[in-house]
Amino acid sequence: METLGSIFLFLHIGGAIAAFGPTIAFPIIGAKAAAEPQHGNFALRITSFLTTRVVEPGAVFVFLMGLGLIWTRGWNPFTTLWLGLAVILFLITLGYSVFVQKPAVMRMVEMTSTPPPPPVEGYPPSGPPPEFVQASQHVARGGMFMTVMLVLILFLMVFKPTFGG
Repeated sequence: METLGSIFLFLHIGGAIAAFGPTIAFPIIGAKAAAEPQHGNFALRITSFLTTRVVEPGAVFVFLMGLGLIWTRGWNPFTTLWLGLAVILFLITLGYSVFVQKPAVMRMVEMTSTPPPPPVEGYPPSGPPPEFVQASQHVARGGMFMTVMLVLILFLMVFKPTFGG
């Protein structure tokens, strides 16, 4: 059982690196898209693609390997507070990603899928519509929220605090 536990631990940690590693680049991609709006739609589509094809399936893999780890180590998430809290935070974060963040990004993709109207002579080119600016701020805050959640989960997994026990 010890060897199986080590395999689950290896896959759990490796899966977390592979699944969540690309998300570190998302704010950088967003900043570059803001600086070069003509490439904004591509930036949104690439982050959406990575989320759908790498992050979300990877998150499911990490969760399943975590369940294997819980089973092989004999941990009980209902009595081990750090573990139960980490599982709850993970499920909240995954749910937020799938049901809040992903639809917001898809709306932004739709908003940028057609080129803006040509500039009118004598007027400056139009900027993004106010809805897009609001959506991008919402997505940025969502990204920060999910990053904080993942750091909290990492803290719980590494330090296994006993919370006074």
